[in-house]
Amino acid sequence: MTKEYQDLQHLDNEENDHHRFRKGPPPPQPLLRRLCSGPRLVLLSLGLSLLLLVVVCVIGSQNSQLQAELRALKETFSNFTVSVEVEVKGLSTQGGSVGRKMKSLESQLEKQQQGLSEDHSSLLLHVKQFVSDLRSLSCQMAASRGNDSEKTCCPVNWVENAGSCYWFSRSGKPWHEAEKYCQLESAYLVVVTSWEEQRFVQHHIGPVNTWMGLSDQNGPWKWVDGTDYETGFKNWRPEQPDDWYGHGLGGGEDCAHFTEDGRWNDDVCQRPYRWVCETELGKASQEPPLP
Repeated sequence: MTKEYQDLQHLDNEENDHHRFRKGPPPPQPLLRRLCSGPRLVLLSLGLSLLLLVVVCVIGSQNSQLQAELRALKETFSNFTVSVEVEVKGLSTQGGSVGRKMKSLESQLEKQQQGLSEDHSSLLLHVKQFVSDLRSLSCQMAASRGNDSEKTCCPVNWVENAGSCYWFSRSGKPWHEAEKYCQLESAYLVVVTSWEEQRFVQHHIGPVNTWMGLSDQNGPWKWVDGTDYETGFKNWRPEQPDDWYGHGLGGGEDCAHFTEDGRWNDDVCQRPYRWVCETELGKASQEPPLP
């Protein structure tokens, strides 16, 4: 370093000292500049980092707790749903069982009511028949003693009902022979004109095939006493009469009879079925017909 350079530097230093003594101490620096300077900046960064770490830890802890509570809530809800489904299935099963029991009870009640109704009808029929038999017996006893010659009643072994007398065979004959037998007794094969008469005849013949006074041998179906068939009472079995030719006895089926359940069927007139004779009260022969 030359002597001139050293002299110039010395002069600069003196001038600077002169300015410092003349102007006073330098002005204070702002807070932000002081904080951002040197070690303070490092400490501030560490503090903020620590604070951020604490916040992250707190949020993470709360998030873990929230997830745990959410899982517990889901599990509780799932258990509740399963429990409710089980209860609902149980109630449905019980409801179905109760419904089936109710239907069974209703069916049994209907059957009992139907049975009671049938028993009641049968009892009324028996009572009515008992009264009719008693009146007929009294009439016959009075007629035999000659106490009331004008009084009419059914002959012995005939059954009175609704102003008519009926005789029920205990053997079988073809339809034509049965009709001739009734004619000999001033009667005819029974003509059924109402449900009441149907039930009366059915009660006395039981579950046995029995001829009635209905045939179509000469064209359309006709009753033997001339009662109109088309507008009158009918009680055919389903799909009857069918005039079936497959019986192997020749011809079709031209004569009607009561079946085991009381409904009507057409059949070959040559079959030996039981029969029922009918006549108006007072017109029957006083001598009972032979079986």
